Amino acid sequence: MSDETLRFERCLPADFRRAMKRNPLVFLPLGAVEWHGEHLPVGLDSLTAHGLCLRAASRVGGLVYPPLYYGMTGSIWHHPWTILVEEEEILLKLLELTLSRLQDCGVRKALVFTGHFAKKQLALLETLERRWAEREGSGLRLSTLSISSMPDSPMAPDHGAIFETSVLFALKPNLVNLERLPSVEEQPAEDPKGNSKGAHRRDPENVLFGILGDDPRLLDATRARQLAGQLEDWLSAEALKLD
Repeated sequence: MSDETLRFERCLPADFRRAMKRNPLVFLPLGAVEWHGEHLPVGLDSLTAHGLCLRAASRVGGLVYPPLYYGMTGSIWHHPWTILVEEEEILLKLLELTLSRLQDCGVRKALVFTGHFAKKQLALLETLERRWAEREGSGLRLSTLSISSMPDSPMAPDHGAIFETSVLFALKPNLVNLERLPSVEEQPAEDPKGNSKGAHRRDPENVLFGILGDDPRLLDATRARQLAGQLEDWLSAEALKLD
């Protein structure tokens, strides 16, 4: 199924009726705008969440809502071109309003999927699930997931490093620009005691400034596609649990 027929914002009324008849499910991808290194776009978290939701919807049905490019503050809030939300209630109200209107329109299942997994973002999802469950007479079943919570991931979740770089590369290779970083031979990573998430990575003079995790320059295309495929399988299976 083409991406065009799955994108909520591009649907005509007949498209909504057809999609809801097949599966009354909507995926809501969440992300953020934040620095991910010289080689990646600031909207990476939303781009990966959206891309994976589109892949899952093509398999299990439903529609994919436009990705949200606002996320809760994390430890890199002060990095360049980073715009994050401080108050949880702002995003909660927006998400609850969206879910309520989807329910009014006949949606019976919603899966909120975040590509941004700062601790505050994960706490937000827990609060959203609890508050929605406490609503009386809700006719919409809700599940919330984070890209960082897939069991048995072959790579540890990170920030702008090999995990996030690999996922985006598998979905949108043209948006990954490793040539923007010096080669490993020219400037290898220098991680004291092997700590790739230490304070040194927050130094603008560091070759991997703002990149927290294993060196993204070691990206392997085959492993990247395998990771994205595993994420797609998992997300699809989780969506089916809402039936």
